[in-house]
Amino acid sequence: MKRRSRRTFISPANLGKLAALLLALAGVYLSPYGPNSGANDNNPDTPKGRVYSATVVRVADGDTITVLADGAQHKVRLFAVDAPELKQAHGLAAQGWLQDQLLNDTVKIAVVDRDRYGREVAKVLRPGQPCEQAVCADDVDINLSLVQAGHAWWYREFAKKQSAQDKALYRQAEEHAQTARSGLWARPDPQAPWAWRAERRKEQNNPDTP
Repeated sequence: MKRRSRRTFISPANLGKLAALLLALAGVYLSPYGPNSGANDNNPDTPKGRVYSATVVRVADGDTITVLADGAQHKVRLFAVDAPELKQAHGLAAQGWLQDQLLNDTVKIAVVDRDRYGREVAKVLRPGQPCEQAVCADDVDINLSLVQAGHAWWYREFAKKQSAQDKALYRQAEEHAQTARSGLWARPDPQAPWAWRAERRKEQNNPDTP
């Protein structure tokens, strides 16, 4: 006796459910906010030491920018400097100076590290005369220029990652800005942004403290 083979049928109701499930899964991966989306930084594993060319598309504050490279956006925190926060005195001035210097311009991003927020920590360079190296002698260090103009502090907490030459340059730049009372140093007693942030955290943790 021959056995009849069983055929598995999907009912119209279950077929509809399956189609809806497949569409929902496709939506996750096609959505601009899904795993393959470009809404966030597409390069979480950018290697330290990498230097790449990019266009500055946004200046968030005095030491944070967004750049576009090869169709992907990168959030970049300028290395070894700390500008006043936007709500601090001189915060908007620092942002405005950096925006005037960089917005819509092509720069080099020399990656040093990646911070806990996923941003690339980098030296931002305005290209000078071309050369055979990734970083050329005529490239302008925007991080250093920010300190020279009095729009940021030299962030000594991260100085250990700087070369001896850069440490000397940044120290001299800050001392010159202080002596000339440039930018934020025109105020009698400017508050360092790390101190300002510490005060805000203390206030948030102790809202009832007078």
